[in-house]
Amino acid sequence: MNMFYYDSICDGSSMINEDVANINKHGAWILDGATGLNGKNLIDKDSDAKWYVKQWDEYVNKNFHRTDIDLKRIVKEGINVVKDKYYKRVKDKCVKSLDLPSSSIVLTRWIKDTLEYFILGDCTLIIENNNKLNVIKDDSVTRLDNKVFQAMDEIMRKEGKTLSEAKKEVNNLIVRNRLLKNTNEGYWILGFDTEAVDRGLYGKIPFSSDTKLLMASDGFSAITDRYNYIDMENLIHEAQNKGLDNLCRKLRQIEEEDSSGDKYPRFKKNDDASAIYIELMNRVN
Repeated sequence: MNMFYYDSICDGSSMINEDVANINKHGAWILDGATGLNGKNLIDKDSDAKWYVKQWDEYVNKNFHRTDIDLKRIVKEGINVVKDKYYKRVKDKCVKSLDLPSSSIVLTRWIKDTLEYFILGDCTLIIENNNKLNVIKDDSVTRLDNKVFQAMDEIMRKEGKTLSEAKKEVNNLIVRNRLLKNTNEGYWILGFDTEAVDRGLYGKIPFSSDTKLLMASDGFSAITDRYNYIDMENLIHEAQNKGLDNLCRKLRQIEEEDSSGDKYPRFKKNDDASAIYIELMNRVN
């Protein structure tokens, strides 16, 4: 399979971008990092999550060529590599579960006439192949977040509090949800637990014609599954026809017009937004 066109964006919401969107000749990947809830940066002065996704970006870039093993095996080995680096840097500091960085991740890799994918967390993968559209996403994180947003919305409407004030009011619920990380009752995400890999979304899809795919972090896919600007099924066509930059500008416009969070309660005004759009061509064509 040959990649014959791609577009990518990794738009940070602040000076510290905790997303990664990258691509090489073997595949593409997006990481959406999350720092621990205790507000501590134990190994990086800017952001532990930024350090974490950087380590994964380097690891994936170096290991995507290993077609003798599948993506699940690559991720499992990567967890041990990054975990070892983390604890060597953290040294003798007292580390609690809520301190640990984590990340959502979506990986795609093309091997001959097959697309291989792996997802943990709330990243989205949309594949158009043989005139069929397939949206692949784990909604576990989204369901938990929506409960928090509903509680924030009620506080803002009934008590007249701001977005940041409402978030503080529901902090216990946010912590409770985060403690469900990598459990059957909660959600599975890229952290330091290799068991999570077996709970991720994994698959291989054979191709017989030109194929398009769109990968996105939740900060980017919010334009459809949070702000309802466009249907998820049409997002890949908008990426193809208008480009990711234009979609991201529209995303930021929506967030700016609702900077108070009255219409769309959320954890913060803007989130890091990353996406990759790729057109693939089967080698036999």
